[in-house]
Amino acid sequence: MGNTEGAGKEHPTQKPLPLMLWCLSFLPKAQTILDHFMGSGTTGVACANLGREFIGIEREPKYFDIACRRIARAQAQGQLLPPEPVAAPEQQTMEL
Repeated sequence: MGNTEGAGKEHPTQKPLPLMLWCLSFLPKAQTILDHFMGSGTTGVACANLGREFIGIEREPKYFDIACRRIARAQAQGQLLPPEPVAAPEQQTMEL
């Protein structure tokens, strides 16, 4: 997996968008998501794709600006395709 925007990473610890979509699938009833270490805004982009509200906090102005630009682009674009269903996690047993 990589950055789905094709521009490469814009933050040293940037997460792939599919990973954040998967993480948010564990919170199906959450309407507003808070990311207090927003970085380049991947969680905000995922929220925009899912139609959820997002609150992001980032102390570095450079990354705050990048996040705002990415989230605004995701909100303007809207969701082109319905999200793919994510399988619910299943606890596996280990036989010894």
